[in-house]
Amino acid sequence: MVRPVFYRVDPSELRKQTGKTGDYLAKHEVKFGKDSERVMKWRKSLEDLANLAGWHFSKGIESKLIQAIVEEVLSKLNRPILNVATHPVGIDDTLDGIHPILGIGLDDVRMIGFCGIGGIGKSTVAKAIYNLHADDFQGSSFLANVKEVSRQHGLVQVQETLLFEILGDSNTKVGNADRGISLISKRLCYKKVLIVIDDIDHLDQLRKLAGDKSWFGSGSRIIITTRDKHLLEAHGVEYIQEIQKLNFIDSYKLFCWNAFKSPNPSKEFEDLTRRLLDYAKGLPLALIVLGSFLCGRNVREWESAIARLKSVPNREYNEILKISYDGLDDFEKAIFLDIACFFNGDDQDYVMKVFDACKFFPDIGIRVLQDKSLISIELNKLSMHDLLQEMGRGIVRKESPNNPGERSRLWYSEDIIDVLTEDLGTNKVEAIKLVLPETEEVYLNAKAFKRMKRLRVLIIHNAYVSGDFDYLSNNLRWVDWEGYPLPSLPANFHPKKLVGLFMPHSHIKDLGQGYKIFKNLKHMSFEHSGFLTEIPDFSALPILESLILNNCTSLLEVHDSVGLLDRLVTLNLEYCLNLRKLPTNLKLKSLQTLLLTRCRRLETFPNNLENMEFLKELRLSKTAIKELPSSIGNLVGLEILCISGCKRIKVLPSEIYKLLHLKHLLLCDCLELGKFLDNTVDKWQARETSDCINVSMSCMESRMHLASVLCETRSFPSGTSLDGKSSPEFPFLQYLNLRNCNLTEFNFLMNMSCILTLEELQLSRNNFVELPSWISKLASLQKLELDFCRQLQEVPILPSSIESVTATDCESLEIFSQLSNMANSHTKDLPHVKSIDLTNCQGLAENLGNTVANILLNQDHIFSLTLPGCEIPEWFKYQTKNGFFYFQVPELLYAELVGFALCAVVTESFTCELQGIINGEFVIRCVENFYSLKSDHLWLLYLPCPLVEAWEGCNYIEFSLEETNAADTSSIAKFIRRCGLFLEFKHQEKLNWTLENKLISATHYPGVIYDEDSEESEGSTYEHDEESGESADDHY
Repeated sequence: MVRPVFYRVDPSELRKQTGKTGDYLAKHEVKFGKDSERVMKWRKSLEDLANLAGWHFSKGIESKLIQAIVEEVLSKLNRPILNVATHPVGIDDTLDGIHPILGIGLDDVRMIGFCGIGGIGKSTVAKAIYNLHADDFQGSSFLANVKEVSRQHGLVQVQETLLFEILGDSNTKVGNADRGISLISKRLCYKKVLIVIDDIDHLDQLRKLAGDKSWFGSGSRIIITTRDKHLLEAHGVEYIQEIQKLNFIDSYKLFCWNAFKSPNPSKEFEDLTRRLLDYAKGLPLALIVLGSFLCGRNVREWESAIARLKSVPNREYNEILKISYDGLDDFEKAIFLDIACFFNGDDQDYVMKVFDACKFFPDIGIRVLQDKSLISIELNKLSMHDLLQEMGRGIVRKESPNNPGERSRLWYSEDIIDVLTEDLGTNKVEAIKLVLPETEEVYLNAKAFKRMKRLRVLIIHNAYVSGDFDYLSNNLRWVDWEGYPLPSLPANFHPKKLVGLFMPHSHIKDLGQGYKIFKNLKHMSFEHSGFLTEIPDFSALPILESLILNNCTSLLEVHDSVGLLDRLVTLNLEYCLNLRKLPTNLKLKSLQTLLLTRCRRLETFPNNLENMEFLKELRLSKTAIKELPSSIGNLVGLEILCISGCKRIKVLPSEIYKLLHLKHLLLCDCLELGKFLDNTVDKWQARETSDCINVSMSCMESRMHLASVLCETRSFPSGTSLDGKSSPEFPFLQYLNLRNCNLTEFNFLMNMSCILTLEELQLSRNNFVELPSWISKLASLQKLELDFCRQLQEVPILPSSIESVTATDCESLEIFSQLSNMANSHTKDLPHVKSIDLTNCQGLAENLGNTVANILLNQDHIFSLTLPGCEIPEWFKYQTKNGFFYFQVPELLYAELVGFALCAVVTESFTCELQGIINGEFVIRCVENFYSLKSDHLWLLYLPCPLVEAWEGCNYIEFSLEETNAADTSSIAKFIRRCGLFLEFKHQEKLNWTLENKLISATHYPGVIYDEDSEESEGSTYEHDEESGESADDHY
C-alpha cells in the first residue's frame, strides 16, 4: 500500500500540472525537449501520484499530521495480513486481468466467482485481493475452507464467524442456519463489505452465507472460490473468472524459486528443470511441492524423481504430489496424515500437544512439512491445501478400500459409526475423530474398541455416545471426549502412556482409582462437568501441567496434593459455584495462572504460598474469601490481581506492596475495603510506631532493601510517590479498579509509585464529594471513570494525557473547569480527550450553558460529548429530523474542508450508528450507546474530514444516523428529535463561523448546496426557494 504525503503542495496542482509544478515541468521541457520521454514519464508519475489517496498538509501543526498518519497506519497494521504465497509469481498479472470485474469503488453489489481445478491458485488470488482491498470496505471477512469447516462444525459456525469478523461482536449466537440468514441479511444490508467465501462444494453453502445481493450494502463485493463452475452459475453469480494454469515462463520461475531459492537453476540442472516442468503442467501447487521436495538434492536424486514421475498413470496430480510425501520419514508421514485426516485448520498449540503425546517429535516434523510446502501456518492455525489433504486421505483409504475398520485413521462420520456399531474395528486403527455437525446419538457395540489395541488418539465431539466402553485401548495417548456419558472412567482403563485427557461437559462424578496409573498425564480437563464432586489425591500425576475444571458446579474440594504439583502451569477453577476447599499449601513453582472467579462458597485462601515466582495472574473475584494471606508477598512475579466482588475482605495485607511487577489491580465491589483504604494514609504515617496494618519493622526493612536492589538494577521505573517516599509501591501499575468500594477519598494513591505508569482509573459508584487536586500528576492517565458518584461536586484539573472521561449520573456534579474553558475560551485544556460522557449530569449541564457546543470548534481529532440538553445551537445551519444530510461541495471549497461537527437531540435510550460517505466511499462509521436517559440529551460529535480524492466539479458528502439493528432508517425519529451538521473549513478568511458577543454566526457559502429534500418541510427552520438559483443563500 502506498499513501503519499502532499506536504505544502496541492494534489490538484500535481494532477493538472499547473502552478509551480507546471512551471518546473516547462523548464525541463526546454532543457530536455518538449517530447522528451523523461519529462513525459515525470508527468505521468505526478498524475498517478496525485490520484492516490493520501495526506494533504498545507499549513498548520506538523505534529498533528504525523499523529494522523501514525493512527491510520496502525489501524491498517492491526488487521492480520493473510499469507498469500512465499513466492507470488504470476499473481500480479492475474490480478490485472481480474480488477475490471472487481469494480472496486463502484456502488453496485457484485458477486464474483473464481473457479478451476484444485491447486490452481483460486484461494491465493482471493487472499491477494483481500489483502489489497479489505481496508476499502466498512467490514471484511475471509471464510477459509468452507467445505471442510461446514462439514466438521456445520454452517452455523461459519455464519457466526462471518458476523463476528465484520461486526466484532463475539457474543452473537446464531442458533440455527435460518436465523443466521436473517441476521446476516439484516445486520449487513447497510454495510459496504468485502467477503471471501473460500472453497465451497454445495449450493446450500452459498444460499446460507450470501443468498442474495440485497443482503449487503452498496459497493459490497462477495468473492467465491470453488472447483465447480456450475455452482456459481446456479447461484446467479454474474462475474465468473476461471483461473488459468501458469505459462511456461512463470512456471519456470515458481519452480526455481522453490527448488533453488532463485529465479534460475545452475547449469547442470537446466535440462532437468525443463523435464520436470512437463509433469507439473503449470499447476502452482505441484510446482511448489516438487520444487520444495527437490531443493538441495543432487543430480542423481533428480533423475530418480523424474523416472518415478514417468511411471505415474496419466500424470495424475495426486500421484505427482505423493512423491514429496514418499520422501518423508515415518514420523513426518504420521504427522502429515494426521493433519490431513484430523487437524487441518486446527489450533497449532493444541495439535502440537497431541503430536507430542504420540512421540512424533513435532517441533522438527512440522518444520520439515513447512519447508516442503506440504503445510503452512497462518494465525496460529495449521493449514493444508485441500488437494494435499485429499492425497493424504487417499493414502489412508487405500490401506483398505472396502473396510474402514482396517484403516489407520477414521475421520468420516458414517465410516466411524459403522465401525463402532457393527464391531468392525481392527488392530490397524490408530486414531479416530468423530465430530458431527449436529448432535446425534450413537450406540456402541459392547466390543467396539476391543480389537483396537493400537488406538492412540480418540476425539469425539457433538455425539451422544451410549453403550459399553470396557475395552478402550490402553495404548491411548490422547482422549478428547465431549459429553462422556458415564459417571466414572472404565474400571479396566489403564493407559499408562496417556498424556491428554479432555472430557468437557461429561457426566463424570468421581475419577475412581484408575487415574493413578496416568503417570505421563500432562493435560486434564473436565470443564462444565456438573456432576464432579471432588478432585482426589493427584500425587500420582507428577508431571501434570494444566488442570481445567471451570464450571464444575458440584465440585466441593480440591485435594491438598494438587498444591504440590511442581509442573502445574495452569489451574482453572472458575465458576465452581460450590467449591469450599483448596489445598492448604500452594507450592506450585511452575504455576503461571490461577483462576477462581465466582467460587462463591470459597471462604479461605491458602495461607502458605511458596516458590510461586512465575505466577502472573491470580483471579479471586466474587468469592467469599475474607482475607488475603500475608504470604501473598511471595508472588513476586504477579502482574494481574483481581479480588473484585470479594465483599468480605476488609483489609489488605501490607505484603501486597511487595508485588513490584503488578500491572492490573482490580478491587471493585469490595464494599468493606473502603474504610481500610480511606484510612490508609493515616496508617502509612503511623506504621513505624503502630501495628494498625501489621507491618513489622523487619518487613519494612526487607521491602526497602528490595526496592533499593531493584532501583540499582533498573528493574522498574525510577521515581517516587507523590509524598516523596522512595519505597516503590506498584511501580508498574497501569490499571486500577476501585468501583463501588464505598470510598469517600483515595489519597492512599498519593503514596504509591505508579504516578508515571497508571493509565486507567475506575472510581465509579463511590462516595466522593471531591477528588484530590494531585490527580493532575498522573502523567500517563488516559481513562477516568466516575459513573454514579452521586455526591461528587467537581471534576478537578485532569492531566493532559486524558482521553476518556465518564461521569454518568453524577447528580451533584456542577463544576468541570477544563470543559468550561474549552467551551468559553476555545482553549486546549485536554488536547488528547476523545470522549466525555456526562449523561444525566443535569446541574453541570445547566452551568455549562448553551456555549458547550463551542467545544467542537477547537478540535482536530474525533471527539464526542454527551450531556443533558434539548436545543441545537443556531450555528448548526444544516438541520434535519430524519437523520440524513446530503451536500454538494465545489472542488475548490472541498479542498478547504477540515471537519464536521454534529449535534443531535436524543430523546430515548438506544444505540446509534453514524455513517459518512464522501464521493461514494464509506469513510466514517461511529457507534454511540445512549443508556438510561432521564431527559433529553445533546450528543456533540466532531469528526476530522477523511482524505478522499477530490472530484472535478462537485464533491458529494452524505451523512446518516441510524438505529443499530433497525430494519429501516425511519425508526431514527423515535430516538432523535432533531440533529444539525456544521462544515468546518481551513483558512481564517473562509471560516464559516465568527465569535461575536459569545454568539456563533455563519457566513455565506454560495457554493455549497444542501439537499433539503431530506428535511421535513413542516416546522423547518429555514425556507427553500425552489425557483432561486442561489439555493445556498436560502439557508442563511
